[in-house]
Amino acid sequence: MHKEVCLQARVYIMIFLLLFVAQTWAQSSVGVLAACTQVKCSPQSSSSSVLTQFAHQCAIESKALKCDELAKENPAQAGLVRKCDVSGLCAQAEDNTATDEMKACLRGYTNSLIDTGIALKDMAMGLGKQIDAAWENIKNNEKLRSEFVSQCNQSLACKKDLVKEDPRYSSLSDEELSKISASALYVQVRDRKAYLDSIHRSVMTAKPPEMHPTDTELTTEQKSKLADLSVIIKAKLKKEYQKFNCYNPKAQAEMACYAVGQVIDPTLLAGAAFKGARAVKALGKVAEESSEVARTVAVAEKSAAVSRADFIKKYVDYNPTTVAQNEKFIELAEKGKEANAYFVNIENSQMKYLNDTLKDKNLVTSLTNYHKDLVLKRLEELKKEFPDLKVSEYSDFKSLRFAFEGKVPADLEKRMAALFKDANNEFTNYLVDNKMLRQQDHPDNYFKAGYGRTADEAGTAARYARKTTPGEMASYSNSKLKSELSATVQAVEADRVSLRQQLGQTKLIDGETFKPEVFDIVRKNMGNTKTIQTSLKNRYKLATLSESTVQDLQRYVKTSDEFSPGLMIAKRESANLNDATAGGFTMDFVGLGASNMKGTAEALAKSKDVDTALSEARKAEKAVTSDVNAQKQFFNKVVTESVEPGKIKSVCSGDDCVAIAAKPISEQEKVKVLSRVADSKYASKMRFAFVNDGVKSAETRNSLSTHGESIEKLLRKNLGSQMDPNKLEGVTFGIDMRTDTLNQGSVKLLMGQSPDLYLTKLEQKRIQEAFKKSVEEFNKTAYKSGPAPRYEASP
Repeated sequence: MHKEVCLQARVYIMIFLLLFVAQTWAQSSVGVLAACTQVKCSPQSSSSSVLTQFAHQCAIESKALKCDELAKENPAQAGLVRKCDVSGLCAQAEDNTATDEMKACLRGYTNSLIDTGIALKDMAMGLGKQIDAAWENIKNNEKLRSEFVSQCNQSLACKKDLVKEDPRYSSLSDEELSKISASALYVQVRDRKAYLDSIHRSVMTAKPPEMHPTDTELTTEQKSKLADLSVIIKAKLKKEYQKFNCYNPKAQAEMACYAVGQVIDPTLLAGAAFKGARAVKALGKVAEESSEVARTVAVAEKSAAVSRADFIKKYVDYNPTTVAQNEKFIELAEKGKEANAYFVNIENSQMKYLNDTLKDKNLVTSLTNYHKDLVLKRLEELKKEFPDLKVSEYSDFKSLRFAFEGKVPADLEKRMAALFKDANNEFTNYLVDNKMLRQQDHPDNYFKAGYGRTADEAGTAARYARKTTPGEMASYSNSKLKSELSATVQAVEADRVSLRQQLGQTKLIDGETFKPEVFDIVRKNMGNTKTIQTSLKNRYKLATLSESTVQDLQRYVKTSDEFSPGLMIAKRESANLNDATAGGFTMDFVGLGASNMKGTAEALAKSKDVDTALSEARKAEKAVTSDVNAQKQFFNKVVTESVEPGKIKSVCSGDDCVAIAAKPISEQEKVKVLSRVADSKYASKMRFAFVNDGVKSAETRNSLSTHGESIEKLLRKNLGSQMDPNKLEGVTFGIDMRTDTLNQGSVKLLMGQSPDLYLTKLEQKRIQEAFKKSVEEFNKTAYKSGPAPRYEASP
């Protein structure tokens, strides 16, 4: 019996060593357990001197940390504070096997998820996948990089996970992989991932993951991840929050793993871990024992009071520049290098993705404006430091730009890079701490910045920054950037020539490149080769279209778009339904992004070098802008002529328009608007969403209109393979949101069609069936958290 006990103890020791060998306390626990085991199993070979030494070291550290005061002032914690007498050390060591510590860790992690509002029964993914997500989160956390790399050097499982998607290293043997430092692997893998992300960033998740509420069994790999995560977090806590060392190993495991599930910013680690003590034994007030922890928690709790509605109210209409300021900047920018200025461009590179996934344009606008506010506050400090520096500012719905003249500091580029990074960090922390976004949404990667001697150089650098580390500003003068862009220009031309040869006999060809609809299909389905292949074959009646050709087409569209110039609009109006208490509607331009991409691609076909490409692309952008302005004028004319005078006020912003009703609009008037648009060259270039009177909340009105636009997008997508494209181009759809409650109620399809267009009964039936399918599809895919929409298609 004694032999079995000893064997079991030694097995536990080996497991414990494998999982936690890197940590001082874990090593001490193993040493204590070994000494205790020797005493129990071999009474003749006493280890009392070893235990006395452990006890002495423990007592010294506990006294320095005032651990006894911690237990006295918080009696509920007394059982969790480590014991430093010989019998106490043995009891703790025997009670702290690898299995027990893993259970404690799992308990802490599970409680963390519950405390963030994720009940196990409501999890969108199983516990194991939650751990996978936490692993990716901390792996990509800049502030935890040293701890992550340090632990990864000790863990072969960590290295294997790090390189699992990198073919250069994933096929290496364990022996070969163990010889390569985790730091080197981390850099190599991250560089490759940044490149791949730049290619596939526009890909959207088609639907949320399926729910597996009972998936609580962990794989060996997931257990290893959680063990490594615990070690990483404990290393950070022990280094920066010393009172954490007062607790016994099992309590530390639970608290650290609670922090794994909670932590967003490592500066909040202590608050997260000590909140986790609630799950251990009512340790919610431990934070008060550390002034640093108390300050952090207080700030976090104060920030948490900010609601999404308050945030939107504060920032949705924020506009930091006047029309005159914008006009001055545009005038300077159009001079190119003759302006003798330095330019910085900061843009929301993920605006389309955010609009499509968050389904709340006002929130996306507010996020963008909040980031601007953070940048501008820091810029004011720069102006004070350099009073002779002249700064011209520009702002639109998506970007913030600057032109610097006068006495420009020699290190302006370095200063602006630091300014941007600092603002980006505050942006990320604030929004995640206030639960408006999640860390896994990667808000640190939304905004990109570029620096150059012209506005277009800065804009191009900002696009290139999508390949770089989040928060880094790219410079157009960077030799690596210029070299890669030059190579890209040549690669784009080679792809264009090759694709024209492959598709020369099809109807995809238009001008030197392809039809705008081709760009649109590829852009919206980037990364989904099968979907693009099917869509193009159906739309252009192609008998065959190889996957390799579609892959070439994706690469061509993606790389040519890197040279698309940013739009500059002097007068910016906020187009929303905030004041539409009597109802109204929104109009979104269909295919505007595709038109811009087409223009850029045509410009590149004329260019042999980067500078020429930028110049020609700017000319193409002006032509597209002129057409958009014509569409806006047409929209305003249609709105005012379709209803009685004074009944509707229309407002247009960068790429969408709204109509605000003074009194309710009838269905007949709505159809009249759609019919007027259908009887024009813009029939399929505008999508409409109507919101009725009686919707009391401005936020709900705006969300309903966004939902309507999303349903229209799905409708056109679903009809693309069922109807003649020429007929679809003669139809204007409007989604009538006949409900005053968000995410539920009746939705009706309204249509306007060209007088020359005849739709058969079968085609009309297909449209209605596709509409119903689109509503159902939206209900399934629109939400990321909370209840799913339950809209019903009305006949």
